Amino acid sequence: MTTMNHRRHQRSLRIRFFRKNTFVAGAILAILVFMAASPVRAVTLTRDGEAVARIVLPAANEGEGAQEDMELAAREIIDHIESMSGVVLTIDIADDPAGIEGPAIVLGSLAVALGAEPQKTTESLEGFRLLTRGDLLLVGGQSATAVRHGVYEILRQLGCDWVMPGEIGRIVPRRTNIVVPALDESQAPDFLFRRLWYRGYPQPRLPEERERMSEWLRRQKGGYWQHPAARTAGHAWPNLIRRHQAEFDADPTMLALVRAPDGTMVRRGPQIEATHPRVAELYVQEIRETYRRNIEAGDWTAETAAGFPIGPADGLGYSLSSEAMNAGAGRMDPIIGELDRTDELVLLGNRILEALTPEFPNVMVGCYSYSTHADYPARYKPHPNLVQIFAPINFSRFHSLLDPNSKTQTYYRDVVRQWARLSEEQGNPLIYRGYNWNLADNMLPFTKVRIWGEELPFYKQHHIVGLNVEATKSWSILAPSDYVFMRLAWDVSQDWRELLAEYCRNAYGKGAGPMLRYHHRLIDTQHGAGHEAGSYHAFHMIYDGDWVETARADIAEALDAADTDDDRTRIEFVAHNIEALALYLDYHQSTRDFDFAGAKTGFDAMMDHWQAGYDRNTDLVANETPQYLRRFIQRFVERALDYSSDPYRIVYAIPDELPTMFDPHTVGHRMQYQDAAVNDTRFIRTRTFSSTWDAQGLTGIRDGAVWYRVAFELPADARDEPIGLFIGSVEDEARVWINGKVVGTSGRGFSLPFLFDLTDGINREGENLLAIQVIRNSKANEIGLGGIIRPSFIFAGPRLETPAPRPLELRRVLPGGELGELE
Repeated sequence: MTTMNHRRHQRSLRIRFFRKNTFVAGAILAILVFMAASPVRAVTLTRDGEAVARIVLPAANEGEGAQEDMELAAREIIDHIESMSGVVLTIDIADDPAGIEGPAIVLGSLAVALGAEPQKTTESLEGFRLLTRGDLLLVGGQSATAVRHGVYEILRQLGCDWVMPGEIGRIVPRRTNIVVPALDESQAPDFLFRRLWYRGYPQPRLPEERERMSEWLRRQKGGYWQHPAARTAGHAWPNLIRRHQAEFDADPTMLALVRAPDGTMVRRGPQIEATHPRVAELYVQEIRETYRRNIEAGDWTAETAAGFPIGPADGLGYSLSSEAMNAGAGRMDPIIGELDRTDELVLLGNRILEALTPEFPNVMVGCYSYSTHADYPARYKPHPNLVQIFAPINFSRFHSLLDPNSKTQTYYRDVVRQWARLSEEQGNPLIYRGYNWNLADNMLPFTKVRIWGEELPFYKQHHIVGLNVEATKSWSILAPSDYVFMRLAWDVSQDWRELLAEYCRNAYGKGAGPMLRYHHRLIDTQHGAGHEAGSYHAFHMIYDGDWVETARADIAEALDAADTDDDRTRIEFVAHNIEALALYLDYHQSTRDFDFAGAKTGFDAMMDHWQAGYDRNTDLVANETPQYLRRFIQRFVERALDYSSDPYRIVYAIPDELPTMFDPHTVGHRMQYQDAAVNDTRFIRTRTFSSTWDAQGLTGIRDGAVWYRVAFELPADARDEPIGLFIGSVEDEARVWINGKVVGTSGRGFSLPFLFDLTDGINREGENLLAIQVIRNSKANEIGLGGIIRPSFIFAGPRLETPAPRPLELRRVLPGGELGELE
């Protein structure tokens, strides 16, 4: 297979108009005779470099955008056939199917009239039928969009493929003679909508990127039909507050009751008091008004199916009121470690629907199964019109829900099964809303080929009606995954292994063998490692230098075997993310070696590598990558280099493995965990920057704080200098004591570096005890992490201007609200 490198040009369609006779009973009889007499047989389109067939379009096409879709389908046939053979087919327009003479490719209603009526149909009107009758190739469909899908299926069966956006992803075989084999095939999608859409990524946003993506999705038979249930998606509560701001201001009990940092209880958004009767009334009022407005305009009836979102704001901060507690089931979400809120949302949805469905029986409301409301309700049976949209952000991104190597995905699988049983019983609409990349990293090798291969058939079996997947570019990483997703979204009966092999044959040509080996090794390594920590944090434990060298050898072998420039280019695209991994592993090793000049060189190399990929083809890399690198890595690297280089120097590198004490109620300072007299010789020891809490079996510890104790002595040449502490990063607040004396707190700052001045509390001679309490203020930082997450050290040099980012005053609240003495 090769890609035909031809310059795309806009061509006016070569159309001849054949308006024969009015389509009367005689014509119908002629069609019936044709259908009975014409066998299913192969149809020749080109022979010996000459056109044999033409394209015939109906004179009139019903439906919004139908004419544009039909002309686009014809144009795609012309372009691909020309790329295959150099032959340009022409287009005729006809309104009488009985007058069509072959050889011809007949599209749309004309094809249906000649016998290509779809045998498989969908609510989204995407079913099509491919039928060869006599010397006619008939492409009939429920709609013009369905006909377009059928055209792409014909082109695929002729050997065409589209392995990534743009001309470099367009695969067209060279043929002098093009023959469509005998066909009678009906198809319809397994999911009513199949959306893979670019998120609102950072600048620069190039319009042509989205245009290339739209073209690729169209050729992969993507579906953007809007199921009414899909409109229930979104974080709706902030918008409800905004629309009724005056009423929320007048009655703040409609807002969530939350605990402020000083321990007081306050009412505030963006979350609301879901149990407040007026909240349900506002939703009922708005939905009823929407129905009435559309009914008066003649657009809806009372029976129209319509969906409305009622979901919480993104993040945490849910109400702690007695009403909220009584409405819930008292369960904890085992992944996040917060109270589960599923029942509260089901209760709100039930109340809204019970008020509306007597008048509007097909109204739907819904929300994401997400964050702390990602379970199946324990107390309330959902109303049949309550929609559930699975947005599994809490669970492992390296595994599918059927993968036994994942602890978190097992939980999610059970939740989906329970909702599926309810859907089977009473028809609740279920939707999947996911992501195509490893969140908070889109630079390093990652695959969803097996994930999609296992999950999409599962979702089909469990009554998911549609797929809505947020995407980032990163085609150097995600191309096989996105390809397998789109193919399975149409037909889940296909085997993901065979689809991956087909992708490799088409994308890499004669280099397919080693590239298929590479992709399977990537899949096996990612799934088999058993790591679930998010972002970059687990990669150095999943992959190593040997893995990189083996991958490089695969790439080299594939490049040697490939015999076209396009195949070699696509192989080189894959090499880009392998080299990104090599750079990341070098950077990470430098941080573990406390070589921060090397880490800075590594960081700059990763940024330059991204830029080189972007300059080569903007589709190869994600626009968010520099943002992620700056947010999660740059400040750590630059601060670490600043305080390990002249005029500063490291005098003690804090070990990776440290004595550890868990403090689930964040009261360890009152129990003197910071005191040097505490015997910590038998404390458990946990690793900090070389591992993750997930890898150490600690992910179940979600509440409170963790303490680390570091015993050290100053070297003789530092005993007369100011002494400071550099903490690389924590999740997500660090409080520091030196020899039992409080130094201060970092304040809340996930994945940020912090500085503390230890000068006043340091023992110049003899042992020092550094105690670091790391508090998890938010349970939504990143999955699988905890405590100290990057290298830290003691340094000597010019004194810091402030003792700590923030002072730490630990006072007890006395009866009456007065503050006691410092603890």
